[in-house]
Amino acid sequence: FWLKPADPALHAAPTTSFPPHASRREHMAMTLEAEACDAVHTPKSGGRAAEAGAEDSSCARGSDAPLGSSCRQPQFLPYAEALNIPAPELKLNEKAARPRSWVPAAVFACRRTLKVIGVTFMSIIFLIALFDFPTRIVDSESIKPHLMTILFLVGLILVVLEDHVGVNKSAIMLMVSASMWTYLAVGFHPATSEQGHEELTHHLNKGLQDVGAIILFLLPAMGVVESIDHFDGFAVVTHAIASVSGGRKDLLMPILSVLCFFMSAVIDNLTATIVCLKLLRHAVGEDRHLRHTIGGLIVISANAGGAWSPVGDVTTTMLWLANKITVGSTILWLFLPSFCVSVLPLLGIWWQATLEARRHARCAAAGNEVSAAGGAAGDAAAAGAA
Repeated sequence: FWLKPADPALHAAPTTSFPPHASRREHMAMTLEAEACDAVHTPKSGGRAAEAGAEDSSCARGSDAPLGSSCRQPQFLPYAEALNIPAPELKLNEKAARPRSWVPAAVFACRRTLKVIGVTFMSIIFLIALFDFPTRIVDSESIKPHLMTILFLVGLILVVLEDHVGVNKSAIMLMVSASMWTYLAVGFHPATSEQGHEELTHHLNKGLQDVGAIILFLLPAMGVVESIDHFDGFAVVTHAIASVSGGRKDLLMPILSVLCFFMSAVIDNLTATIVCLKLLRHAVGEDRHLRHTIGGLIVISANAGGAWSPVGDVTTTMLWLANKITVGSTILWLFLPSFCVSVLPLLGIWWQATLEARRHARCAAAGNEVSAAGGAAGDAAAAGAA
């Protein structure tokens, strides 16, 4: 639908000057408008441009009339409608008249302040522990648990808000763990007290045992899962999921969430998470956004499913072996709360994903209609020029 003048001399660059603050999209709109205004005075041009030239013959090529005047605005509108570009002068006037909102600046200030306060607080605690000063804070048994709790909560908040504060969660947890362990170790005075040295050794051994138990549990589980995947052991399950979903990716959310919920009660929540994430990767493919969304639901379902079974989580297994809980009472009292915790996030995210898919479908349909209208306009213009 580009209307080209018949005279090659009219292809000269228009004298329209672009405002320095105009965006690339506005530049494109102004250029189209200038070309349309030039096409009005082409003797052989037809269609809408010729009609506009007949109505307003006072528009001279290279005129300095302002954008949006009666000379240029009517010729610009067909192109703006076809490209879905607003008139440049109206858009600039709207920007100038619209008051600036203080919300983005306030949000940016809050994010920056939270990041600075969190990192500064962790650094101060680490320096206090490193230099063992002031001793009242280091040796006080009443201040120590509260300070370590606050330190852990600050790190947890920064991890939750990782995408907003812009600090990697691995770096945050390294700083938190270094500060907490250094502050805890200095409080025992292992260099001057034999009893403090023994207590610190006991705490270090306990922490290493807990971490080592989790690592030694995950390594065989991941090895088994990778071995099954290497020999295409998940092909049957993946085919069954694809058959049930019928190619609809939105149905993968409830299928994998329910599967992980019940699987985690039998084979432990960590192993169930690894298995379901592997199935998700085979079923979804390279759709990164969908993998992240369903992956979050899988983690929620795995934790909820492992809570109502004595063998679904390391904590419940330890309580069951210590005769603190029984199988019947655990399932009876915790199944319904665990099921609600798993289903409610699933329904919310599934409903949101369905609305987003419908919105994308409407936008795609509207884009196809605009493309079809632009093609018809181009054909009509070409026929008129011929």
